[in-house]
Amino acid sequence: MGQPSMVHSIYSAGRPHWGHSIAHKPMMRAMLWCLAGFAALWAGLAHAAPPTSGTYMLEGGSYVITVQMDGGNLMVEEPNKTSPYAPQNDGSFHFFNPNTNTNYGIRKIDDRTIEAFKPGTSQPSSRLVLISTALPSAEDISSSESEKWENIANDYMERSQNDPANVQSWIACGGVALKRSISTKADADAYAQQMAAMLRQMSAISSPCPEVFSF
Repeated sequence: MGQPSMVHSIYSAGRPHWGHSIAHKPMMRAMLWCLAGFAALWAGLAHAAPPTSGTYMLEGGSYVITVQMDGGNLMVEEPNKTSPYAPQNDGSFHFFNPNTNTNYGIRKIDDRTIEAFKPGTSQPSSRLVLISTALPSAEDISSSESEKWENIANDYMERSQNDPANVQSWIACGGVALKRSISTKADADAYAQQMAAMLRQMSAISSPCPEVFSF
């Protein structure tokens, strides 16, 4: 039989006998502080686990990013750039953009959710949900194809701002185009099916952007 745990050793005899010599109290306090420290360390290690690698979409929107670990950094790939986010003591990842003189942060909420925020500010954070764990390789999408889909996405995003009556349709089109700019064809097609289902629920009978997806 193995040795009893520290917790078992402290509490196996029942409640502490406070009538014992006061010399025992500092030792007990030290043991309790040690246990608390172990618990805090374990919680910190669990919280420090990096986000699940994959493609995430903004909740309630169509903006998508891809994240994956590269060494100790979290690489965040957006439609027009890739940024290295450095690990922080609290388990989050930060990136400083010298062009805008702004800090950006990413933290894991759970295995399928991350949160984007600006450290040190009171600005509200944004949550993104995992929509795919398939990561495109260099040969999956060429730079010319990526640029083509980015331009199409930008066009539909502009339409969403200028045509409020059809904003949901244009956002769906832009979202799928963005997805095609950074993902494998199979992954983007799966996302397109989700957007098509959403538009059908809004009584759409055909895709407003057949060059991006159809139904």
